[in-house]
Amino acid sequence: GKATEAAGQAVGKAISGLYKKLEAQGFSAGEEFSIAIKEGLALNPPATIILGDRDVDVTLQHLSSALSKTDLKQLLLASESAELQNKLPENVKQKVDAGGELDKDQMTVLVETLKQRDTVKLLMRQLQQNAPEVYMAMVGERDIFMADGLDKLSTMKCTVAVMGLAHVDGVERTLGQFGWKNDLDNCPIK
Repeated sequence: GKATEAAGQAVGKAISGLYKKLEAQGFSAGEEFSIAIKEGLALNPPATIILGDRDVDVTLQHLSSALSKTDLKQLLLASESAELQNKLPENVKQKVDAGGELDKDQMTVLVETLKQRDTVKLLMRQLQQNAPEVYMAMVGERDIFMADGLDKLSTMKCTVAVMGLAHVDGVERTLGQFGWKNDLDNCPIK
């Protein structure tokens, strides 16, 4: 209803604020998608570009509902795992532990660490264990949505999918359940 919609908008504003803060530090959120679109349109003939993710308002409404069912304190404590912190350099760890603001270089190290596939797998596993409703709203449901969309494009001669790293494993797993096989050895572009 309207309460869920309003809560979804509030969550959306909070996430937007986070992205603005990152962009103020010099990071370009979603740059890989912009590059993929530009490259696709530069082909001759131009590629057909399809947005394959679920509508953001639906995701935000589901996320808002999930957050209302989640023990945020437990989620925050779980996010402070030693396994994740061991991936960070000592100066970044100390700054995070002290609750201080990271400078641009430290933020770069943190973001690059978070962009590594093994780190993303760790974060997704922790999110799924400690906040399953949040995981499903942010990742799981969207993995299924994107895989279903890709499956419907399976008759196309060539399809390139660009997605956030947190979705790669789930989309691959779901496509496998649909009968798809991993055939990277025969892929002309690697």
